[in-house]
Amino acid sequence: MIHGHGDDGYRYGRPISINFSSNVYGRFDWGALHQHLSQSLALIHSYPEPAAESLVALLAQKECISPESICVTNGATEAIYLIAQAFAGKKSSIIIPTFSEYADACVLHQHQMKYAFSLHEAVSEQTDLLWLCHPNNPTGLAYDQDELEHAIKRHPNTLFVIDQSYEHFTQHPLFSVSGALTYPNVMVLHSMTKHYAIPGLRLGYMTASADLLRKVTCYCMPWAVNQLAIEAGKYLLNHHHDYTIDLDTLLIETKQLQKQLETIEGITVYPTDTHFFLVCLAKYKAAHLKNYLANEFGFLIRDAANFAGLNEYYLRIATQNKHENNQLIQAIKQWQSSHS
Repeated sequence: MIHGHGDDGYRYGRPISINFSSNVYGRFDWGALHQHLSQSLALIHSYPEPAAESLVALLAQKECISPESICVTNGATEAIYLIAQAFAGKKSSIIIPTFSEYADACVLHQHQMKYAFSLHEAVSEQTDLLWLCHPNNPTGLAYDQDELEHAIKRHPNTLFVIDQSYEHFTQHPLFSVSGALTYPNVMVLHSMTKHYAIPGLRLGYMTASADLLRKVTCYCMPWAVNQLAIEAGKYLLNHHHDYTIDLDTLLIETKQLQKQLETIEGITVYPTDTHFFLVCLAKYKAAHLKNYLANEFGFLIRDAANFAGLNEYYLRIATQNKHENNQLIQAIKQWQSSHS
């Protein structure tokens, strides 16, 4: 679904001034990273390491695990497609609504697909792979960790592919890297793209037991991660204290934004465990509000109609700062009054 994701402000004839569509956090000072990468441009004249070995080593040191349990990828999306390829033709379950690339990758590699709305419904003795996003995109909800671990233990023959791309944006209990490695049937996806807001560089990694990971990495393309992405990853890990997400403030602002939206007639706001959440409109399609906000104000929201399990009345909003959130509220109220 190359053209089905959010952050599509390029479709509009005016600049996007505030992006509520992208759930990438962008509140860092990028000056030092930009300077470091500009000083590293000569690296592009050499091939990168075939499997980003130096970044793997640094991640292994940070997480106190074996490098054999880490594979660096061209964003978490590459990991999704590699896993689907490694287990081509298997029976996969996906809990919806969720990120579309799980289904796209499974269809590409001829998996037998099953869609479900809950963990209990999704997994059975016949399930080869279970794909879930934790916290989930687009709902922002995390799974009950005890329930998830219980399911993993009850179904040792099912591979649980757990995408924790938003792990740094919630206070809900999740798997640690070392904790997940205690389960031989668990593979966890991690996103430096999301954590450090570098989607243009495409950088992620997957962690699993060495035996399980080898089943996937044999399909890896050499040099999949480019030289500047590797260099950025190493720089960010070595300077991670300069790129700390103010999660307390972000979640407080999320709750405040939700409360304000709930006061607007015809809008239902759904709970979340992170900084983005679903909204449902009672009368008008999400595309109508999206186009209005983009054309009139330069504000971008995410039309969630193309998530399996949702319809054209759903949209997703990612919290920004207080001032920007207030501007969004006023713009939506103006839209509402113009249609009353």
